[in-house]
Amino acid sequence: MRMQRTMLAAAVAAVTLAPAAQAAEQVKLGLMLALSGPLAIVGGEMQRGADLALATLGSKLGGVPVTVIPGDDKAQPSEGVQVASKMIDQDKVDIVTGLTSSNVLIAVAPSFADAKITMVGGLAGASEFAGKGCNPYLFISTFENEDWDMVMGNYMNRKGYKNVFFIGQDYQAGWEQIGGARKTYTGKVAGQVFTPLAQLDFAAELAQIRAANPDAVFGFMVGQGGIAFVKQYAQAGLQKIPFLGTDAMATPLQWPALGDAALGMTVGTNWSYDLDNPENKAFVAAFRDKYKRQPSIFAALQYDAIMLIDGAVRDVHGKIEDKDALHAALRKADFKSIRGPFKFDNNQYPIDNIYIEQVQKDAQGQLTLKLLETGATAWRDLYHDQCPMKW
Repeated sequence: MRMQRTMLAAAVAAVTLAPAAQAAEQVKLGLMLALSGPLAIVGGEMQRGADLALATLGSKLGGVPVTVIPGDDKAQPSEGVQVASKMIDQDKVDIVTGLTSSNVLIAVAPSFADAKITMVGGLAGASEFAGKGCNPYLFISTFENEDWDMVMGNYMNRKGYKNVFFIGQDYQAGWEQIGGARKTYTGKVAGQVFTPLAQLDFAAELAQIRAANPDAVFGFMVGQGGIAFVKQYAQAGLQKIPFLGTDAMATPLQWPALGDAALGMTVGTNWSYDLDNPENKAFVAAFRDKYKRQPSIFAALQYDAIMLIDGAVRDVHGKIEDKDALHAALRKADFKSIRGPFKFDNNQYPIDNIYIEQVQKDAQGQLTLKLLETGATAWRDLYHDQCPMKW
């Protein structure tokens, strides 16, 4: 009996003397982006959003100095795996953000999770991790790939489009975004085609659209391919057919290249530079002051992701090695989102509002995204109830 008491006392002493989590001297933040390749225009804008957020925070996260570890994945899974390996093995990052494309996210998320590195996605929203594949180390602060498109499918129904042609890029996000619109759209499908991510000549696809003579076209085409498609759509005289998609296709970032070819595009989004809240007004003003134009959705969502991380690190008083506490703080989302109402669902994907915008000209004759309506309030993705996480 005395032996048992001695062992118990030793165990208690060991627990008592175990080192408590200490505040970190720095946060090593991995910033994985597509800075070259077909989505470089997107990754570069995300970089601007991250830079502005960190400048606003004085190069600190939650009051702790931050060291940014950059990585260019080129929107290619094989490149992403190499970048992830370096961040895990050599750089020893604490948190990863960025993650531009869904194909790369799917390739690298398991490795980061196995290494117990927390991910806060700044753009890609692959459906794979929203349901049964959800993971406590992965927080998608942006959207689930189908969210905006499902709301746009409902919008097309309300507009009375009976015959819609669908076109998307041939990778994970393209499949899921087109699939999302088709899940809610109830009319006839005039045609569907997927194109390589690096494709820049769409003559054949535009001929298919012309032959189908649809009521509208719904597309997901981002990066350089998206710019080329929209310009060629207008040059082919197809602007009389309404073109719909998501905010990723029609942003101030692309307008210098698109010009009036963008006019009339109607898109779904979860952020607008016209949203009336103090945090958004400050972000838009700071971005315009630094870059001399309106920000795009890519900058806005990455900015928001950094602010989310800042709030969580502050909540745990810099003790980022305590992953359970850090994840609990991230789930609380104790920050002021530039999107307004924001919280995480049980799968660690967002619950927020989704809006409908249209590219128009303002009083000065400049292109602008006019906020038409709130397409959905407190939208939840389709997969959250398949996720076993409960908190």
